[in-house]
Amino acid sequence: MRAAVVKALGPPENLVVEDLPGREPGPGEVVVGCRAAAVNFPDLLVIEGKYQVRPPLPFTPGKEGAGVVTAVGSEVTLFEPGDRVMAQVEWGAYAEEIVVAEKNCYPVPDGVSFEQAAACGIAFQTAHFALHERARAAAGDRVLVTGASGSVGLAALQLAAAHGCEAIAGLTTMDKSDAALAAGARHLIDLSAGDLRNLIREQVRAITGGGVDVVIEMLGGDAFDGAIRALEFGGCAIVVGFASGTIPAVRTNYTLLKNIAVVGLNWAEYREREPARVREVQAEIFDLIASGRVEMPIQAVYPLEEVIAACNVLRDRRIRGKVVLATGA
Repeated sequence: MRAAVVKALGPPENLVVEDLPGREPGPGEVVVGCRAAAVNFPDLLVIEGKYQVRPPLPFTPGKEGAGVVTAVGSEVTLFEPGDRVMAQVEWGAYAEEIVVAEKNCYPVPDGVSFEQAAACGIAFQTAHFALHERARAAAGDRVLVTGASGSVGLAALQLAAAHGCEAIAGLTTMDKSDAALAAGARHLIDLSAGDLRNLIREQVRAITGGGVDVVIEMLGGDAFDGAIRALEFGGCAIVVGFASGTIPAVRTNYTLLKNIAVVGLNWAEYREREPARVREVQAEIFDLIASGRVEMPIQAVYPLEEVIAACNVLRDRRIRGKVVLATGA
């Protein structure tokens, strides 16, 4: 099989595409003939050796893909060869075959393309657990999403809108506002420069006359401080990531004075600890996609041989949704 391989940690230019032996499933495992694999920012960190999980060299990166089951191991009960599935792994998706634990494999409805299935999983699952498991967002809530032009941000905007929330997109690059509006944002705020600690609250106040009920916060740094200050009394901030590179500290006196909550979300822990619940959530997401209510915007599809160019779209911050690799026919 063909696969992209990292032999030395570093930039995407270190990736090489070569032939590897075919894969065999172990007990409880499924082999997927991969048709499409999503390119995610954490993949770049894995390639550089900067992610919390470091595969042994050499390895194939990629955390999610979709295709057709070609073989199943003993103890597998949910899938059989020929099934259309989406697979989630720590690494290994940039390849024509993926070996995945049965619990991390999800049926793909006929009305959902392999490209869309590969692109939607991590982003929409993260957004769903942030909004509904952690924030308990309800129809009518005002939801601010920072880093809203990324794949998780676009998923959060769509899910918020689909569930009757008023979505506000916080953008660090305002020329991506069209993507945020298409995803269901009713309002935009500018996070590109200035005193974000004050400017976020001021912009939110100008829109709402007060604050927001929920913040899905993915930037960290000054954006986190500003977003916390933009919360309404009794509101909730969900910490999803630190794209700015700065991990903020929480001023607990502020949480006390406004009765606000700051809650973390590590989506991968749900996948490992509550796989049945994640399966239910993914089925709901696929239903929304199949009905046309949400979708992951796919910016471009690259052949596997152009994996370096695909990764550099993310590295150079030219992303508008998701980049996908075509890994098989």
